[in-house]
Amino acid sequence: MPEAHALLDLRRELNWDPARLTAEAFRWPHGAHLVPLRELATRLAPRSFAEAGAPVITPQSIDGSTGSVRRRSRKYQGSVFQVGAELRNGDVLMPRLGSGPTLLVSDRLTGALVSARYAALRPVERELGLWLWALLGSESGTRLRTSLSRGDAVTHIDAGALLDAAVPVPALAVRRDLLDQLAELERTTHTEEEEPSETWWHTTDLREVPWRIALATPDRSPLEDGTPLELLCGQISRGRETRRHALTEPAPGYLPVADVSVLGGKAPRRWMPVTDGVPSVIARPGDLMVAGLGNYAYATVVEHESIADQHVFVLRLRDVTIGSAIAAYLNSQRGYRVRQMLLTGSTIPNLRSADLAAIPIPDDALRAPVEHEAPPLPLARRLENVLWGN
Repeated sequence: MPEAHALLDLRRELNWDPARLTAEAFRWPHGAHLVPLRELATRLAPRSFAEAGAPVITPQSIDGSTGSVRRRSRKYQGSVFQVGAELRNGDVLMPRLGSGPTLLVSDRLTGALVSARYAALRPVERELGLWLWALLGSESGTRLRTSLSRGDAVTHIDAGALLDAAVPVPALAVRRDLLDQLAELERTTHTEEEEPSETWWHTTDLREVPWRIALATPDRSPLEDGTPLELLCGQISRGRETRRHALTEPAPGYLPVADVSVLGGKAPRRWMPVTDGVPSVIARPGDLMVAGLGNYAYATVVEHESIADQHVFVLRLRDVTIGSAIAAYLNSQRGYRVRQMLLTGSTIPNLRSADLAAIPIPDDALRAPVEHEAPPLPLARRLENVLWGN
């Protein structure tokens, strides 16, 4: 994501609130005709209520990279929108807390309950729904939303400031040229949801099964199906701390630092020297990198040398030809479920080296022909590319 810079003259400013100044300094990438959002959409109010146990779509239900609904919450209790009652096709849902993906209401969500943690916008013309969904969900739209956030410990988007915000509205002909591409991107968010967590009882022998595994799942078969990663690797190394020796700009003799955000598709933000005096783990072409922090593996086959951050594992494969197949499995729904069983930590989930080494790769995943492809870019970046022709 390109960094935005602005020079502000504060000599005549009576209010130096950083949030207000940041919002006023925000600029869209291109100078299209700008219109206040309130002229394009109205804000809706929730009129329904959900008891605990009802499946509700919350901002945490959405995959931060793909923008798809991953799993509905059964713990949420409070005000909700109902698709088909308060909400209709073409409405746009934007998280009021954080900077997660936006959601476009369509037939696939008919009957769904949506948390009031979303701000619901109804375009004055239904055709504008897809445009606003893409605009507010793009990287530039995410920066706009961040600039409108208020609060210290917990930030939230100010509704009035949101409706006052100026958004680009190109000529209708220009907009329509982009709609097919935007609709195709929106369809990529229509993926199969995971089953919600249910209450279950079972007995197990805790002398043979670790407590955390027994508590994570009643069915351990996915942890026993396949060849453990450690047998497919000659070496599994965790990266080292990089911030102390890193630069924020590339320099001769320095390699890019691969952290979790880089594995997720973002550009490198730090560069490290390759010297004997600076301990580092270098990922070489053909190696596999896997995130050690967070819910998602973001498994990536290395194409160019880089230095692994402390939250990234480097796997040196015995057979580099199966790297793409292993990465595809770790990034799949099946691989995601296995990873969830092994994660530790409640606030920030992380994966231990021993647990990564024990992840079994099913034989059918290794046999499946997989093209050597880079992981798809995050939805916000893909929207940015389509909207601004990057």
